[in-house]
Amino acid sequence: MGAKYIYDESGVTFFYYALTVLSLVVAPATLYLVFGKSGSDAELKPKTPKLHSRKVRAKSNLPNIRMMLVLAGWALIFVLSYKVKTTEIKEAEMWDPFKVLGIDSGESEETITKSFRKLSLKWHPDKVSKDLKEKAGEMMAEINRAYKTLTNAEARENYEKFGNPDGMQTQSMGIALPKLLVEAHTSPFVLMLYGLVFGFIMPFYVGRWWYNSTRYQKDGILNPTMGTFFKNIREHISQRNLIELLTAASEFSEEGLKYRPSEEKALSEIAEKVQRISRRHALENFTPSKKFTSKDSWKANILLHAHFFRVKISDADLADQQQQLVMTALTLVHRGLLQISTVHNWYNCSILLMNISQMLVQGVYAFDAPLMQLPGITWENQPAIYKDKGLYSINQLMRMPAAEQCQALDALNDKQFEEAIRVAKMIPRIEISRALLTVVGDRVITHQSIVTLVVKIKVVNAHKTVTPRRGAAVVEIEEIRDEDTAAIENFVANYEKTVTKQSPPEAYCPHFSGRKDSQWWLCFANYQGGKLVVPPVRIGDLDTDRVIVLSFQAPAMEGKFKFHLSVKSDSYIGCDVLKEVEMTVVNPSTLPTEPPVDDDISEPEQDSIAAQMAQMRGQQAGARRADDESSDED
Repeated sequence: MGAKYIYDESGVTFFYYALTVLSLVVAPATLYLVFGKSGSDAELKPKTPKLHSRKVRAKSNLPNIRMMLVLAGWALIFVLSYKVKTTEIKEAEMWDPFKVLGIDSGESEETITKSFRKLSLKWHPDKVSKDLKEKAGEMMAEINRAYKTLTNAEARENYEKFGNPDGMQTQSMGIALPKLLVEAHTSPFVLMLYGLVFGFIMPFYVGRWWYNSTRYQKDGILNPTMGTFFKNIREHISQRNLIELLTAASEFSEEGLKYRPSEEKALSEIAEKVQRISRRHALENFTPSKKFTSKDSWKANILLHAHFFRVKISDADLADQQQQLVMTALTLVHRGLLQISTVHNWYNCSILLMNISQMLVQGVYAFDAPLMQLPGITWENQPAIYKDKGLYSINQLMRMPAAEQCQALDALNDKQFEEAIRVAKMIPRIEISRALLTVVGDRVITHQSIVTLVVKIKVVNAHKTVTPRRGAAVVEIEEIRDEDTAAIENFVANYEKTVTKQSPPEAYCPHFSGRKDSQWWLCFANYQGGKLVVPPVRIGDLDTDRVIVLSFQAPAMEGKFKFHLSVKSDSYIGCDVLKEVEMTVVNPSTLPTEPPVDDDISEPEQDSIAAQMAQMRGQQAGARRADDESSDED
């Protein structure tokens, strides 16, 4: 049997094909356009005041083009849907000899012959009028064919097997494409289209995707940058060297941030201002790095220190680059350098990187007074406030009575004072209300046991309270005694049920142009050995209070061990808390002996079913033993 391919000339099947393919493209594109980035602009837009705002760049026309293409796609879908609905589909009708003769299937040969003669008389060309002669000829051909099919054994067998009295016929297969695509005069254009799509467009986008995916790590950092970080970071490294290593990132050599010769004069002027402030306040010289000597690294170093020392940049383009560079640097610290440090369990290096995160967000230098975060406090008036009033931190300010606050900040006018106090109240002050080390189920900690650390962190100046989940049994960890092992075990097993999701507040950071949510790190470290016991826990939803539960293995030796439990902000300076935790590891022999397990099976009662069945088994066993003895005697 041969196959015959029929192209869609009328467009019936092609409309279905085109509608299906177009819907598979337009529907997902519409969902992505509507819901893909819904609310992202509002969420990323900062709500706190900013002293520096990034220059609004000309928006790309690509979103408008996408919208126009999607609308055009829907318009085409509606047109094709209308065509599908209004186009008449002619279904192929199977030829039926019984229907031609006007009889039911399975009739006898006598009935078939009788019907054939009757129809032959009716449609014989000599029996009809002239205007029906053509139709009569067609009808007689059909009648004769039907009669032959039903009366001839071979023709009837072919009809029953293949649906045609002449036997197996050529099978026609429809293709839902217009014949225009395969005609000779259009083949060059079709080949050009195929070549353009599969030879240029598809390889271009696949190659671009592959190039970008191989350039970046999963966290969006360039591979050369991570290589530089891995090779140069050390456990014992200074904060200044960490900043120099940060400026060696390949991101600062990309278009938009890299060094341009035309910026040399402006960068030199900024470097001179940074040098003067660095000598006066930081008591150190600002010099180029001796290890990372590229112009791109030097430019990044100048702009970062200008941000730390709050040097005003008159060049609008450089000021915009500085804000972009600071945001990029913060990402590199969080996702690059800090990850490498925590993988190695370097405590001191991780703490320095967390300090750099605070410096980037607040625009301050290392060991600056926390008061520098308040509006109105500058490099000019802060030293006088500290020298004359002895005021250094925000916590110290908030512990003062209102009259003393006003006197301490007399360098500010009334409006600046009110704003400074408002911001000081907004900056979170936290405390570790409970830190508990325990082995769940035991009263003491033995060597190499699994120790559970329970930490309760509370925001002292929280402006709202958390409502526990309905139906959850709430037991505050502060109310549980250290010796109450059952209550501790119950709390550890069920504390997650009482946790209510909190939204992180936005950090007040006027010198950081982007939105920054206030987040925290919880670090538990053996400070004497300089090692992290567990990786730092990122707390992104600390609004009122939070309970953190961690597990680690106790040391392999007995004795008393001291640890540092610290909570560090990634956005504010002067808000960190540090608590020393002591853990005593004892010998397992000090644990109380466990009571013996009673493995004896009690005898069943005489009236029970079990007792009756045991008695019956005993009788049957006795009968078998008697039979065995009698057989032995025989």
